[in-house]
Amino acid sequence: MLTSETEIPKAKESDPKIGNFTKSTPASKIQRGKLKITVGIPRALLFYKFYSLWTTFFEELGAQVILSPKTNKKIKTTGISCAPDEDCYSTKLYYGHTMALKDKVDYIFIPRFQSEHKTNIGCPKFIGLAEAMRSMHPDLPPIIMPTYSKAKLGHGKWRIVQIVFSIGRMFTKNPFKIIRAAIRAFRSHKLWKQKKILSPKELADWKQDKIFVNHPPDLKDNSIPLKIALVGHSYMINDPYASLNIKQQLIDAGVNLITSEQMPREIIEEQMEKLDFNMYFDYERELLGTVMHFLEDRSIDGIIHIIIFSCGPDSIVGEMVSQFSKRNPIIPVLQLTFDELTGETGLRTRLEAFMDMVNRKKKRKRSA
Repeated sequence: MLTSETEIPKAKESDPKIGNFTKSTPASKIQRGKLKITVGIPRALLFYKFYSLWTTFFEELGAQVILSPKTNKKIKTTGISCAPDEDCYSTKLYYGHTMALKDKVDYIFIPRFQSEHKTNIGCPKFIGLAEAMRSMHPDLPPIIMPTYSKAKLGHGKWRIVQIVFSIGRMFTKNPFKIIRAAIRAFRSHKLWKQKKILSPKELADWKQDKIFVNHPPDLKDNSIPLKIALVGHSYMINDPYASLNIKQQLIDAGVNLITSEQMPREIIEEQMEKLDFNMYFDYERELLGTVMHFLEDRSIDGIIHIIIFSCGPDSIVGEMVSQFSKRNPIIPVLQLTFDELTGETGLRTRLEAFMDMVNRKKKRKRSA
């Protein structure tokens, strides 16, 4: 992190293409001061889908990436006090993560990312979050806020090139270094997706108990573990504090777990084709498609669906999951709503009751 002796002047104007920063100052300061510029990335929301891409790109450019701490009580309290009351729980946590970086970095990276699909979009808050943050908290460090929207603005590969070079010139004047950083970043992101998302064959192997796709369940005896799908946004189920460590609770209870973010994209899209309308929200397609597949496939024992309180897209999908479950009640579905008031004791009670019910149903099925 830069000290007061090697201070980078604050930007005086905003680049309309990328965000609030100057283009020429950072690279010269790195060379003169021989210190790395620090770029802060909040550990929330889209971080859980693109962290490999972002961190690799900035590090290859010569920056020092500083992540906000893992979600904790202080971040939660700060986020609730800083964010608008009507924002969803996950967005409030994002405010807390951003404020945790406030005095520790030279820049904060908050991309205005809306969609990578021709018609479907992500949460509308994603594209306005950087501007809202800068407006409400003008004392934050300059925000790097590239805009990308394939659905609304028709962005494509050329837009990515523009973003790469506009940001890259902040750290180096060498175009080959910028190109190399981008190539390595996208390669890293591709490898991460290959490891995270299952192929149809891997999913079939999991259904047949040939492989585990998460940590093996903690079985106290030789009993057969329950197969349960945990359906929810990646920034919820991968945040132990926000989700009250639900993944680990299930694994400790002897559950053979699969999550919605691991589902093959082909299967998700296959299920979406069965709807008589287009599910407009891109990340909700992942959740709904997972539930629809397992309700139809009947290869698991139960589904747990996490809903984020005050999330508009989640409320739509939550109602649809409820209706689909009533039409096809063979596979039990537990819907859990999370907000800043959700308690671990209440969650544990509901999980235990759900798993007891699923176990009884499984035993009756075997004895029939």
